[in-house]
Amino acid sequence: MSYRESSPSPCLQEWIAAYWGIDSAVDSMLAAQRILPDGCADLICDFSGTSPRMRWVGTMTRAIVVEAGSRQDLFGIRFVPGGLFPLLGAPLSLLTDDSAEFSALPAQAWRPPLNGWCDDRDFAARCRRADTSLIAALSSLRLDSMTRLLQRLQGRPALPSATALADETGVGLRTLQRRFMEHVGVSPKQHLRWLRFERARQLLLRSDRRSVEIAMAVGYSDQAHFVREFRRFAGVTPRRWR
Repeated sequence: MSYRESSPSPCLQEWIAAYWGIDSAVDSMLAAQRILPDGCADLICDFSGTSPRMRWVGTMTRAIVVEAGSRQDLFGIRFVPGGLFPLLGAPLSLLTDDSAEFSALPAQAWRPPLNGWCDDRDFAARCRRADTSLIAALSSLRLDSMTRLLQRLQGRPALPSATALADETGVGLRTLQRRFMEHVGVSPKQHLRWLRFERARQLLLRSDRRSVEIAMAVGYSDQAHFVREFRRFAGVTPRRWR
């Protein structure tokens, strides 16, 4: 199986995390793959069958195990947390831990170039066509306060509680929860939990630090808390994942 990933045009990177593609030859063997939550929503275009299909995949709160079919030709767009909402015009809570056909939930501000993607079998060509269509759609949209808040959270060294975040932004906790459910599909508490998990996962991946050191570094109260949270998101313990 060939997996490829590419960054969008710089002017799109506040909305789009990456373009990705999977191309696998016919193989009778099924390969199971564990997919971890990444805080993002995706548009997945499947060209494997006799007719192309597009579907949204919402924000995940837990790991899933996917068994690949015998033939795959996929092109995907991964939106940054909150990046899909301006294009979709519908609350992301409709897609949390779920998926929907594009026709059942069409984007109000964008029409994906499906026919062009069918013609462009080359991954780089599909990325260029996606860039062109998204730049045209986003030219009339502006980053709202919620999208900027999500971007700031990514870079904060210490993550606040949901209550503290509401106080910082000057809105009530219920209002903040409603905005998160619309823009991301999960509550602010759930999103902050995922951010902490992701920071821990990256440290596990890139360093040889002990689990207890990583737990303290990213803000878990103790190692037991870290192990419980990691298992909730990844389905396995930190030691097993590493």
